[in-house]
Amino acid sequence: MSLLPFFALYFAIVFVPLYAAVRDLMVHQIRIERTRAALALATRDGAQMAVIGPGGTLQGVPGWMERRVVEVWNDARIPGATLSRVECASGPPPRCSATAEVVTRGFLGTLRARVRGDGTVLHGITRGNQ
Repeated sequence: MSLLPFFALYFAIVFVPLYAAVRDLMVHQIRIERTRAALALATRDGAQMAVIGPGGTLQGVPGWMERRVVEVWNDARIPGATLSRVECASGPPPRCSATAEVVTRGFLGTLRARVRGDGTVLHGITRGNQ
């Protein structure tokens, strides 16, 4: 009598679910990292929507900044991730923050994570010959 059927059954019971669980965790982690990168890009780009105020200081327009964050986020198209909150302040310096939720459904059930991104105007932005 061969032990091959027993080994095949053991492999199917032990290793296939383990592989599926590891795959689910990897997919979820990749989505979290993509979301973190997209939020960082979107909030920094939104904070750049600033105008020169009195005295040569940079001041943001919150409506423009928030629309830019949403626009950059929508271009990212990350599956399972939704933008839940965007807030921008005129500064100084102009700032944006955003929160997104990542949901992955798979063998382990539903995995959820909340990711936050913050951005401000980059240092070294000047006007004219300053």
